[in-house]
Amino acid sequence: MTLTLLGSASSPYVRRLRLYLQDLPHEFQAINIFDPQDDARLTAISPIKRIPLLLTDGNPLFESRVIFHYLQTKFGKHSLTLDEENLVSAIDAIQDQLIQQYLMKRFGHPVDMSNGYFRRAETRKKEILAFLDTAVKRDGFLRWDYPAMSLYSLVDWASFREMLSREEIPASLFKFLKDYAGQGGVAATDPRLA
Repeated sequence: MTLTLLGSASSPYVRRLRLYLQDLPHEFQAINIFDPQDDARLTAISPIKRIPLLLTDGNPLFESRVIFHYLQTKFGKHSLTLDEENLVSAIDAIQDQLIQQYLMKRFGHPVDMSNGYFRRAETRKKEILAFLDTAVKRDGFLRWDYPAMSLYSLVDWASFREMLSREEIPASLFKFLKDYAGQGGVAATDPRLA
């Protein structure tokens, strides 16, 4: 079986899968979704035009959670508990929100806090960060596994892209980054290298 992961080297969703695939045979192909040729390649494979994308013997799998569940089943890795699934869902929710805000910022679309959408997003961000802070403090991320890899990728990306200020990120999440910085693949997948 040939596994090929396609995606941006700076994407937190791609990074978590690169970390998860660390000990599995695979190829990583970096693509730039803002490059017309790479975008055309992505479009030819995926109707949803999102990364990451996993090709398994040439057959595409869309979305990081679908890819994760496929790999988890295929390679007999432990299943996530319902609590772990909820943690990953919370991470995905804030990650999606921050990526959308990053793209809006990148393309010059103003973030207007008088707009109800942005106010709700701000409240949601604070509530999710508090939820993740509590989970870290309650040892919800003791194993270096998919939920921990997802949290690491989120917090490091948000710091790198300046989508969360230092004051917004709970101290427990900075400690979490420090504690797991030496894990296999973390240095090689640093978004700052992209």
